[in-house]
Amino acid sequence: MNKQIVLILVGLICLTGIAYAGVSANYNLSWHVLSGGGGSQMDSATYALSSTVGQIIGYSESSNYRLGAGYWYGAVSTTTSRIKFDTGPGTYPSISGTYNGTFTPTQTITVSKLYTYPCAGTGGHSEYVLFWKGSETVAEGSWAGYQEAEWSYIKFSESVTLTADEQYSFSIRTGSYPQVIHSPALTNANGTLNCTEFVDANGKSYNDWIPALRLE
Repeated sequence: MNKQIVLILVGLICLTGIAYAGVSANYNLSWHVLSGGGGSQMDSATYALSSTVGQIIGYSESSNYRLGAGYWYGAVSTTTSRIKFDTGPGTYPSISGTYNGTFTPTQTITVSKLYTYPCAGTGGHSEYVLFWKGSETVAEGSWAGYQEAEWSYIKFSESVTLTADEQYSFSIRTGSYPQVIHSPALTNANGTLNCTEFVDANGKSYNDWIPALRLE
């Protein structure tokens, strides 16, 4: 018999052995596809586990979208997606001070922390943040210091829901040199941020400074 044919036959026998190597009196771990697939493939008289062997299940996301990866990932809906509001990076000039303005989300979002973009080579951060609507405080938080692993964040005491198309007032006090968007307003797919007034550390007032931030 040709040596190449013999090698091919031996290889096929080995693959067959591998496909059913996970069989015992109590468990059955068998493969029915190569490099993927799914189903109730691991079971016994007592247990059944539906999965895809060797497949990584997870997701990839941006501020607006989440892509669920894998045969068994399931549906991804707006109720499970983590929609955020992100101004994107800002620029210099920058100085510490207090920003006052309004925020109107275009979609209902649930947030638990605020990220401040720092200027390169600085410890730019927010020290205090307050969101309110009418006379009601919606969210409030204070900076925990540079000892925190996520020192560019302020974490709220609990998650809060900001309702689509409703306007919220905010006041953000910053320290060091956060990045700034030099515009009276910023609008993107997830909402609009307006500057009412920014008062810097020297008492000078501006109406076109918005902190570069991300609500998560």
